Amino acid sequence: MEDKLIKEIKDDVAYIWINRPDKKNALDFDVWFGIPDLIEEIVEKEEARCILLAGKGDAFSAGIDITVLMQDMNLNENLSSTASDRRETMKQIEDLQNAFTRIANSPIPTIALAHGFCIGGATSMVSACDIRLSTRDAVFSIGETKLGLVADVGILQRMPKIVSKGDLRELAFTGRKFDGEHAEKIRFVSNTYENVEELHKAGLEMAKEIASNSKNIVQGTKEILHKGEDLTTDQALDFVRLWNTSYLISDDLKEGVLAFLEKRDPDFN
Repeated sequence: MEDKLIKEIKDDVAYIWINRPDKKNALDFDVWFGIPDLIEEIVEKEEARCILLAGKGDAFSAGIDITVLMQDMNLNENLSSTASDRRETMKQIEDLQNAFTRIANSPIPTIALAHGFCIGGATSMVSACDIRLSTRDAVFSIGETKLGLVADVGILQRMPKIVSKGDLRELAFTGRKFDGEHAEKIRFVSNTYENVEELHKAGLEMAKEIASNSKNIVQGTKEILHKGEDLTTDQALDFVRLWNTSYLISDDLKEGVLAFLEKRDPDFN
């Protein structure tokens, strides 16, 4: 797994690179579960204030490694299974789901930088990130439909909170591929860029801007946004009121106000 994922950290920004370019960065179990492990390591060690997720080579990821389905998901030639097999399959699906939930639950903001293929499971994975950027010619899909599967690792649950229901249903029912321009049109990605160099430059600039803000306030803002998705407006207001009652008076607030009055950039380090 060590060679399949690369972690780089500089100036409060962490890169996690998928490093299987010869396999179009296909997601085997080492990569699938290794990414949330690395994110949690970065959080625990306080190594960065923002995380960029990217792929080496000419693709972000071609999706789940099909050999995983054949070898590890109890698929055989006659597609027979026992009750024990189905229980094992259910546990494997739950583990796969939980890996992407761990990405979504990271207190540190995550930005996905998609270029080339970002197919199937990779589309599901980036839907768990806070922000998505891509090249114009990136290729996404909810392609499980064409494999004879119901997408089950989070895209059908997370994407309705990102794009319209009609857009999601069209893409999920057809299983068709869609490019970065369409992804931007439906707001699945925030912005698109002409090439990988421009994409990574923009992603790094955004990550640095996020990292320049108070770590506690950015993480608190993410927590408010994340929990607020499942609350009524009144409940979400109650939650943020309690959060600010607990954390409002802080050195970060003092520095922010002083910087504003002194017409300078705040220094939250």
